[in-house]
Amino acid sequence: MTTDSTILRLRKANPVPQPAAVDEDDLFDRITALEPDSRLEQPQSRATRNRRRRGLVLVLAAFAVAVLASTAFAISNWLMGDVVEPPVTRAEYVQAQKQLTLPPGYSWPRMYIPANSVTGVGAGGGHAVLAAMNAWECYWVDAIRDGDTAAAQQAHAQLDALMAHNIIEAPAGAPENYAPPNPPAVPYAVFAHDGGLDWIREGYAMAAAGNPQRISDSCRANKPG
Repeated sequence: MTTDSTILRLRKANPVPQPAAVDEDDLFDRITALEPDSRLEQPQSRATRNRRRRGLVLVLAAFAVAVLASTAFAISNWLMGDVVEPPVTRAEYVQAQKQLTLPPGYSWPRMYIPANSVTGVGAGGGHAVLAAMNAWECYWVDAIRDGDTAAAQQAHAQLDALMAHNIIEAPAGAPENYAPPNPPAVPYAVFAHDGGLDWIREGYAMAAAGNPQRISDSCRANKPG
């Protein structure tokens, strides 16, 4: 069967083989002469505006969490001057697990690194720091939900310790490949000087006051799997 014969069969099967002829100018005049839809002229109700505003806030909040989740661990920890191959980074990750503590019932997530890639020295330890932070944040959220004051205090203390000993903030204006001149002997993660750490500290203060919303958002955004 040729292409021409196929087209002929399709034309014969079409119940409306030829569209009705329409005067375009006349059709335009008839449409524009109609009464406007009054629904389009009504101002939005306050409830509608509030719903849209809340939706926008949720989108922005989700965006903020996503940004923090993806950029909190400074690029310098992955792309600094001295680079190592995946086996070294994995060994750093395992070694850091011996120096950091996870909450009861938590285990270290698997760290995926592409086979043919390199990371900066210390990246494995930095990944462990962030994994510990996420675990304690999630543990804190559950403790507040369950009314477990002791567990909430434990989580708060552990996160304060991580912030004090295992987190470094790059100086203002530092390049993305910033590395501390005298890195600590403990596992550490470098955060950019972009307000991310302030956002986290404020979230911990909110949780200590009984409002876990921010750490709950962080838990959902960063939790493995």
